[in-house]
Amino acid sequence: MSRPFRIAVAVLAAVAATLIYLSVTLKVRSMAGPITVTRTAVDFPTLVAKGYVFFAPLDPTTAPMMDAVTPLIRWVVILLIGVSTYLACALVTRRTHPFVAAMTGAAAALTATAVGDLLWWATLVFRVHAAPTGWYANEALDHSTLLASAYLTLTGWTSDALFFGCLIAGMNASLVGCTSLARLLLDKLHEDTDEGDLHEDTDEGDDEAQESLDDADPAAWVPLIGDVRGRSANLALSGVLPVLVLMLVNGTQAVWDSYTGRGFVALLRVFLYRPALSPPPRAHDDVEYRLTHEIEPNPLSMDEWVHRSVLAVALLLVLWLLLWALLAGLPNSGHRLGLVVVCWGAMIAASALTATSDVLVDCAVSDSPTGCAPWESLGLQLTAALRFGAAWGWLVALPVLLARRLLDTDTSADPSTGTSTETQETPVHEST
Repeated sequence: MSRPFRIAVAVLAAVAATLIYLSVTLKVRSMAGPITVTRTAVDFPTLVAKGYVFFAPLDPTTAPMMDAVTPLIRWVVILLIGVSTYLACALVTRRTHPFVAAMTGAAAALTATAVGDLLWWATLVFRVHAAPTGWYANEALDHSTLLASAYLTLTGWTSDALFFGCLIAGMNASLVGCTSLARLLLDKLHEDTDEGDLHEDTDEGDDEAQESLDDADPAAWVPLIGDVRGRSANLALSGVLPVLVLMLVNGTQAVWDSYTGRGFVALLRVFLYRPALSPPPRAHDDVEYRLTHEIEPNPLSMDEWVHRSVLAVALLLVLWLLLWALLAGLPNSGHRLGLVVVCWGAMIAASALTATSDVLVDCAVSDSPTGCAPWESLGLQLTAALRFGAAWGWLVALPVLLARRLLDTDTSADPSTGTSTETQETPVHEST
């Protein structure tokens, strides 16, 4: 996508987020009392409202430590939306399918809000450790206890940034997809006009006419990753490997035992999700554990092991398919940061799709006599899935970048002659 188009789309994406910010601010100022929103998702409108409430002021009694710095973080998120959209649009060429372009725009929005969520947590940890002893509730609490209590209090508020990313992802998908479709239609119309002009000149030969048509817009033939058979699938597979390693680590006994810790160790639970791969439990289910820990299922029980193992395999499969579909329509060469943005967003989207499917399947097979309400558990599961993708999505991009470079090196030399066969390729970014 040419630079004027990239700038225009990025500005519109940032303006859309700014308008939401201003509308929420005006709504809050017009209210007589503080804004109150149910933090537990019970239906789809509540999930949407959680995204809008990201711009509402925090309750000073709930988050006194973050009340002053949160407005600045919100503006940083808006800036990140514009920057990530610009970087992602740099990978959209005239050969990219509009649906792939829409997915690229959605991935950019998810990545921007994910970075904002991580920035929020990093600021929280820094302010907690910089706070003087006895600042909180006039008690001499150590930093570890204060951090653990802050996590329990603020876990509902911080999920709003992730749900806001889902809203902006829909807007960005429409914006980038429609822009790509409009450019495709304009190019088709321009191509038809050129063909008509060339056919009017009967003195010219067919070969010369076709050559003139191909040279009319050389930027339209940028080589894509999907042009080489199997390349997009191999790159997608390389992106899945670090997630597989992460799931193996998440299935270790040490990680499960760390959930009882405090401070930084307690925050580990925020960024790890249920999908995990581990050997099946050797012992029978601990009945006493189930009686004394009714809130948390026993991680060593057989039914829980089967559930999280199936969830892990499903997440790996969805991530591979999503990366395969995205990478096939992107240029073979381009900005590395743009590819990082797209892979990061794909990880977040795959985690969200897997969590939603898990909740719907559990509800469908549930035999509860009172029925099943999927919205009651979707908010919690979706928050955990989005934060898992936000925290570890950057790992997906690293092997993809490395694999793309290695594949480019392997194909740049002719194996029969040993000489370089790299030809002059059209730049990814069209001339302005």
